[in-house]
Amino acid sequence: MTRWRRPRLRVTSDAEQERHASWIELFFDLVFVIVVATLSNTLKVNLSFVGFLEFAALFVPCWWTWVLVTFYADRYDVDDVIHRLLILSGMLAVIFLAANIHNAFGAGAIGFTLSYVVVRSIVLMLYMRAARHVDVAWANFKLYLTSYVPSTSLWLVSIITPQPIRYVFWAVAMVIELLTPILGSRAFAKTPVHPSHLPERFGLLTLIVLGEEVVSVATATSSTNWNLITTFAAVEGFAIAACLWWLYFNFQETSIVIRDIRSVHIYNYGHLPIIMGLTLVAVGIQQTIYEASHRFLWVGTRWALCGGVALYMSSIGVIWVAGCRRRLSGLLIGAVALALSLAIAGGSLPPLAILSILLAMLMCKVSIDIFRLKN
Repeated sequence: MTRWRRPRLRVTSDAEQERHASWIELFFDLVFVIVVATLSNTLKVNLSFVGFLEFAALFVPCWWTWVLVTFYADRYDVDDVIHRLLILSGMLAVIFLAANIHNAFGAGAIGFTLSYVVVRSIVLMLYMRAARHVDVAWANFKLYLTSYVPSTSLWLVSIITPQPIRYVFWAVAMVIELLTPILGSRAFAKTPVHPSHLPERFGLLTLIVLGEEVVSVATATSSTNWNLITTFAAVEGFAIAACLWWLYFNFQETSIVIRDIRSVHIYNYGHLPIIMGLTLVAVGIQQTIYEASHRFLWVGTRWALCGGVALYMSSIGVIWVAGCRRRLSGLLIGAVALALSLAIAGGSLPPLAILSILLAMLMCKVSIDIFRLKN
């Protein structure tokens, strides 16, 4: 790290060299431990249909802040004092964002909105700085500015807008932001992503969310009586998390092909339901351990657990088919169908039975993947 260095494009020749996340990128990821934990805790207290909608509505902008910073760092090579100060400022804004998640649909709406706008403004400054020194970066900066102005205006106007119109403004602003990279594919194609760095960054974010599942097991078991049923539920909950980890990183190692801007979009947007599904599973596992001694799982817990697994598995399948251009396996389709069936019609099954069925299905998928590995 130097005191000052001009941003430079990670040119195509650099793509031939393996690259790893920088220390500032890893430090930036730490604040999303707080974000994921806060989103999970917010859902736990309201496992209803409205609660799931609010969780999804808050999850998307939180995830998008991580995506914005990650893609900038992937495209531009700079690590000096100015860059670090901007990233650290963004981290502080994300902390305030997380602090307002639990009450974002109430008194915390202003704090949530302003924190999100600050993060986006910092990313704009990063692109502005890159545009001063890299010719092709002007296209990225102009495209980002084109979406920044209308979406930020909607976010700021929403502060003085009554409910529920406020949330309509949030939704329209997010649609503008999410569509911008797709509509501006030609501009972004001039600044290619790094084929080894990007999967690593998404893999690290996935590990953060999987870590929340492990924490959920530990938290639930530490606050319940250690009986045989609870112990079995904790063991199976951890085993489910381990299977999800195994499937994801086997998928990363054997199936990821980032060849053009289309595959970048598929990989990027496909991870939104993957990360969201894993967060749902973390909530579902913890609540299932709490309810392990009950006759049945509460419907909200069942949907978080089984629906999360279904969302996660189906998202991997979509990336597999669209990104790798291969056929979807019947086993994966069956796994998604089984998880959805448990979410819809598993109300008469005991908690341990649901955990056992999900675990058996995931272990079957992992075993087949291991069998198919080449020596």
